[in-house]
Amino acid sequence: MIYVFYNNDPLAQDQGGGAEHFRALHRALLKSGLPFRLVAARLQRHRRAPHVEYVSEGAAFPLFYIGLWRWFWRNRHRFAAEDVFHFHRNYAAWPKYLLCPGRGRVVISYHNVSGRVLEGRLGRLAAPLRRLMLALERRAVRRADALVCVSGRDRGELERLVAAEPFARAEVIPAAFDAALFASRPAAPPPRELSHRLLFLGRLSHQKNVGLALATLERLREAGEPYTLTIVGDGEEARQLMRRIARSPAAHAVRWLGRVPHDRVVELYAAHGILLLTSRYEASPTVVKEALAAIRPVVTTDVGDVRDWIEEGATGFVAEADPRALAAAVRRASRLIEEGRCRRSTRLDSLAERHIMERVLHLYRELQAG
Repeated sequence: MIYVFYNNDPLAQDQGGGAEHFRALHRALLKSGLPFRLVAARLQRHRRAPHVEYVSEGAAFPLFYIGLWRWFWRNRHRFAAEDVFHFHRNYAAWPKYLLCPGRGRVVISYHNVSGRVLEGRLGRLAAPLRRLMLALERRAVRRADALVCVSGRDRGELERLVAAEPFARAEVIPAAFDAALFASRPAAPPPRELSHRLLFLGRLSHQKNVGLALATLERLREAGEPYTLTIVGDGEEARQLMRRIARSPAAHAVRWLGRVPHDRVVELYAAHGILLLTSRYEASPTVVKEALAAIRPVVTTDVGDVRDWIEEGATGFVAEADPRALAAAVRRASRLIEEGRCRRSTRLDSLAERHIMERVLHLYRELQAG
């Protein structure tokens, strides 16, 4: 049996790279014929699937983590040597390590460098807690049978920060995105009238740094340029964003849609010319791949694996995390549209879901075979 643990719901429409990766794993496992179970957090009330078991309600990780301990305690006698346990946070593996050690194989995936969210919320106060977390993390990864990072940059940083030897042998497998959504609607380069329409798509969190996107718009508007910004997402910084927009001189050029179902993202890209990504950190941002599939130029900060997918000057631009630099990159992206130079990315074939998921399934089969 293959068990996959993730604090999300594969039957929900939650946005974000991790959520989409979980849905892709579900699709791949259904097609594979392998016996499996997804252990998840319920984020919707209307759908059920025989392979999905919920251990918590809502998106709060502490509730999911408590549910994991309960789940392992209830099931601790049923596991076999050939079982595979795939965790998407290193500390999610501890219920398995402590309650049923010696049974099955463990995979730990990294969709970012751990500790960044904590540091973003607590600042310097996070340092003592992070030292404790690092000590536990080093033990967790040394016990794992396989590690997966979604970008080579993250693997290198984890090798330096956490434990060199385990991460030196880690697999690098990018996060999948749902290309089938874009296949249902023929993609075309954006028309000239969309050259000043910016789209920000992501969770409103410290990580996504939506304030920098707004500051970039303000810089453009100050220069008398007719840019608009559509913000799509919700999160813990929603109230802060409302206050920030209210006092912005560019407030009239901002539209905030809140959370939008994932199956509507194709419409969003079709209605905008440029994707603006202003994150402080990422691993393998799904929105970049989606924008490239929609033939929309991307303007982004230098995070995660964005340089692996963006062809600088042809499909997008990577800029410093500064309003001036991002505004200059936005202008260059607008010229791509206005001069008819936007083109389909040549790098998306390697991101096909079937190729990425086959690598994950191959890893499962190898671990089951011992």
